Amino acid sequence: MTAPRYPELSLSVILPAYNEAVIVESTVRRSVNSLRGMVGVFELIIVNDASLDRTGEICEQLAREFPEIVVVHNEKNLKQGGSLLKAFALARHEWVTHNGMDYPFDFSDLPPLLDHRDEADVLVARRLAYPGTSLPRRWVSTVHRSLIRQVFRVPISDWGFIQLYRRSVLQSQRVFSRATAFAMPERIIRAHRAGLRVIEIPVDYHERTSGVSSSASRKNIEATLIDVARLWLEFRQDDLFRR
Repeated sequence: MTAPRYPELSLSVILPAYNEAVIVESTVRRSVNSLRGMVGVFELIIVNDASLDRTGEICEQLAREFPEIVVVHNEKNLKQGGSLLKAFALARHEWVTHNGMDYPFDFSDLPPLLDHRDEADVLVARRLAYPGTSLPRRWVSTVHRSLIRQVFRVPISDWGFIQLYRRSVLQSQRVFSRATAFAMPERIIRAHRAGLRVIEIPVDYHERTSGVSSSASRKNIEATLIDVARLWLEFRQDDLFRR
C-alpha cells in the first residue's frame, strides 16, 4: 500500500445518503481508496437519511468490510442540511469535510486544499467550471451566491460545493440552518464574522453521473430565504446591542 501523502493528518468525511443504492458502493470504494493513500487516519461517516431502498443495508455491508466506515441511520428524513448538521457533531478528527454521494468532488483533488490548511480555519472549494448543470440551475446558483455576498459581505464566491473545517470551528459554532442551500453558507459566514481565517481555493468539479439535484426546488429556495433573513436579523440585533 502506498504511504499516505499527509501521514500526520486526521480527517472526518461525511457522506449523506438518501435512496442511493445504485451508487453508494462505488462511491464509498472510490472514497476509501483515495483517502487511504492521502491521509494518515480518517473516518467515513455515512448518514443514511431514512432511505426507502437498500441504501442502509449496503452501507452496513461496507462498514463490515472497511473499518474506517461509520454508518448513522436517521429515523426520519432530515434532508442534506439536517444530516450534515447531525454528522458534524459526531466527527472525531482534526479536519472535517463532506461530499455528495454522486461524488461531485473527487477526493484525489484534495491536495490543493490540504496544502493550505496551516493558513486557514475554513477552506472553501471554488469550482472552476460547472459541467452538466442546466441553465435554470446555474441561474438559481448565481442568484443564490449574489444574495449571500450582498447581505453578509463575505468575500466568498462559491458557497454550495465542499469545505474543509477544523473540528474546533464546528464545535464552537452555534448554527440553526438545515436548509440544503444554506446549512454550509451559515457556517462559513459565522466563521468569517468571528474573525477566523476563511480561504477559498479553486478546484475541479465533476459532472454527476446519476440523480438530479433538488437544491433548486421551490421548497428549498423558500427555506433558504427564511434562514438568510433569520441570520441577518440575528446579526442586526447583535450589532444594535453592541452600540
